[in-house]
Amino acid sequence: MFSRSISASKLSAVPALLVVLLVACGGPRYTRGAAAVSPAINVVYPKLNQTVTAVDSTFILGSVVLGNEYRLDFLRINGDTVAVDQGGGFLAFLPVHPGEFQFELEAQYFAPDGEEHCLTEVVPVNIPLPVASPSTDSLAIVSELTRPVGDLILIRGGRLEVSFLGTPSCRAWFEMPGVADSIAMAEDAPKLQPYWGEAVFGAGAVPDSLKISGIYTGFYEVPFGTVADTIRVKYHLAPPDRFNLIWQLLSPLEKDVAAIGKLLALPDTARDSLESAFRVSLNDPSFPFTVRFTDSVQTIRHEPIRGYFSIFQPEGVQALAVGAEGDWYKLRLSRTQSAWAHRNSVEKLQAGILPPRSKLKVIRTYGDADKLVVEFPLSGKHPFRVFEDDRRTIRVQLFGVTSDTDWIRYDFSDKLIDLASWSQPEEGLYELKLLLTEDIWGYDSYYRGNTFYFVLNKPPIDLDHLAGKTIVIDPGHSSDPGAIGPTGYTEAQANLAIALTLREMLLRKGVKVVMTRSDDSHVELYDRPAIALLNDADLFVSIHNNALPDGVNPFVNNGTSSYYYHPHSINLARAIHAEMLKETGLSDYGLYHGNLAVNRPTQYPAVLVECAFIILPEREAILKTSEFRKKAARGIVKGIESFLKEFKDD
Repeated sequence: MFSRSISASKLSAVPALLVVLLVACGGPRYTRGAAAVSPAINVVYPKLNQTVTAVDSTFILGSVVLGNEYRLDFLRINGDTVAVDQGGGFLAFLPVHPGEFQFELEAQYFAPDGEEHCLTEVVPVNIPLPVASPSTDSLAIVSELTRPVGDLILIRGGRLEVSFLGTPSCRAWFEMPGVADSIAMAEDAPKLQPYWGEAVFGAGAVPDSLKISGIYTGFYEVPFGTVADTIRVKYHLAPPDRFNLIWQLLSPLEKDVAAIGKLLALPDTARDSLESAFRVSLNDPSFPFTVRFTDSVQTIRHEPIRGYFSIFQPEGVQALAVGAEGDWYKLRLSRTQSAWAHRNSVEKLQAGILPPRSKLKVIRTYGDADKLVVEFPLSGKHPFRVFEDDRRTIRVQLFGVTSDTDWIRYDFSDKLIDLASWSQPEEGLYELKLLLTEDIWGYDSYYRGNTFYFVLNKPPIDLDHLAGKTIVIDPGHSSDPGAIGPTGYTEAQANLAIALTLREMLLRKGVKVVMTRSDDSHVELYDRPAIALLNDADLFVSIHNNALPDGVNPFVNNGTSSYYYHPHSINLARAIHAEMLKETGLSDYGLYHGNLAVNRPTQYPAVLVECAFIILPEREAILKTSEFRKKAARGIVKGIESFLKEFKDD
């Protein structure tokens, strides 16, 4: 299965031969010729004492290993009979409960002499307790909910947001010692955040019935002149106003009389307090300061470790740091827009240095056979981001740039750009909008000196045929096995087998095929797109096979699926997905926008294909066959051909 920036989305199980307890009714060691065979239960997932992030049910997979002389009678897990396929693989989706939990496996089989034996195994796991509304039996702050990734540094105009979980229907406030004694907090009762695994790969978001009360929120806006160094916020909770409680009892509206009665029983003097796990500094005199990016593959985010604001900021780009959260700097990019960069991706410049300010006077385009270049002469290196609004509209935003644009010079001999127009959406934000005459194939962006270049890559010639195209095939994983099937067949093995079959089909059509790996050699994740760029790829296809996050039912949620990141890749993903469904006969498991490292490069259409679910015993079995590998490879080839034809005909 593919790698993600968040690893919980992967079935990162490692094959583990767990200790098998052979009970008194069996357990002999049999011999076939010179080879000794020990009947065993191999559990692939979950691992011993693993924390399984499931709500009420989850899956367990592995195999029952018996020699040909033995006959399996049954396999039971926690009393439920579980099907075992011909190869010995099994997969079950079973109820669990929070806390310490164990899977108890029992396999009964017959030896060659007809004697009955059995194997048992116990796999203990931990199921986290779900978040629930606190009881009104007592007054308590259960936990702090606002958890920054580290200590905070806020300057004037910054906002501190806090929240905690405590006894519902009470009075709450927080204090900042030496700054403010009593800042009111209000109770909210939002729905629980859906479990992402079920929301994306299963039935959908959690139902409305799963709500909690007792969530208190508050905030503090940092004023000018207030200075505080590494203070800790302190939260307080007190019983509700008795008059309001009595009024609720008298009200004709629906109410929880028992809960109100418990709150009335709380002493007026009762209090509970909790100190924050993080520290806050206000108006640190070292801020703001200018930072400079130190290499060319940096990403800036909307919040620390959250969604991407913009990717691939070049080395030398400068921005103003106006705050911090743990190891992340908050960057002010324009009057209203900010983003976050990790400390390790930038260097702090000398005090007094401001980020560059450029007045953009002229824009010029230069056409070529395989690309069109848009040139922005600037006074420094500015942060930027790119939006694909639709298949023929693209916007380039430059931060810290002000329009003085009197001239846009087109390369008249090149017809790719229909219209270029600039705008200044706000102070410190310049935008160029390009309307194109054909669909976006890919693009690049870089600085040469202080001049910014935006490059529109053109499609390869002769889209009617695959011959002459450069296609990079990426068999996902290598030394990392990826997902693992019930009998131990790894995703890395399955991916490579399909990729080698695909290579042969493409070579026969005259394609220049570049493999990121052709054997079991290890290839780092970020080296894979680098290989594509080095070889001037026309297309990139990453081959994977699937698993599921904890708690998602694999018998209901399975099939084949395709993933893209940039809009200019979605039609390739659609075309391959449609042909994979036809060729493999598997169910439709969806088309996804997925933030995957191999799909993030912008220069070419790139997709990732999850051919089948390797954790299902019958799918693991077919992945080992040349017949299925040919079907999957044929689906990918036909999908690429369909994409090229549709691109040409648009």
